Amino acid sequence: MSTNQTNNRNGKRQSNPPKLIAYHVADTGRGRKFWTRLGGVWEHKNGEGLTVFLNVLPVDFDGRIVLLPPRDDEDDKADDGQTGDSGEADEAAEGEGEMPF
Repeated sequence: MSTNQTNNRNGKRQSNPPKLIAYHVADTGRGRKFWTRLGGVWEHKNGEGLTVFLNVLPVDFDGRIVLLPPRDDEDDKADDGQTGDSGEADEAAEGEGEMPF
């Protein structure tokens, strides 16, 4: 799930990396959170809107998806199914105890 591929005018494939990465955050019950990468978010060509592509949905899905900008090291572990704790991303989702909708 690292990038979408598009053809340019020369017929060559060019990379279109996601604007945001979609994650599911599961609380393990021991004060730790387990982050799973679900897919990506791409901006429309006209700049008006976003498209969300989810490759997977967790079994214990609670309806919350966290969207964060891609990190530089995302390319290193893209498509290998790695999941785990991420302190940085944990902090980004800390203030989300109250749902905005």
